[in-house]
Amino acid sequence: MYDAILRLLEASANIENPQITNLHVYGQNAFRVKIRAIISPNLAFQVWINHNARHTRYSYQLLRQSEALFRWDNAPHHPEIKSNYPHHYHDERGDISPTRLQGTPLEDLLIVLKDIEKYTSS
Repeated sequence: MYDAILRLLEASANIENPQITNLHVYGQNAFRVKIRAIISPNLAFQVWINHNARHTRYSYQLLRQSEALFRWDNAPHHPEIKSNYPHHYHDERGDISPTRLQGTPLEDLLIVLKDIEKYTSS
């Protein structure tokens, strides 16, 4: 799956030079990967996925000079977000809200990339 994620990022018009910066394969269809890509001179995008047969954990971050502007993740640390728990979004002010993501990276990334495109074009 991580190779399909890389191809999806390579095909995105807003993403430049996606690179796997860390990859650990620990079984058949079980891996942990970190991918970094450039969006503009000041913005980068990072994908982190830990996938195995039981679950997929993820974190997608829009970064400005290594500081997270926005973050989408499914770490189970915000039970107060009842809608679509544990999937949530951290905005630039630090506010947390539910997200439409479901933990399916190839589908979720399309949503995240559209959100990033809206942000960068405004």
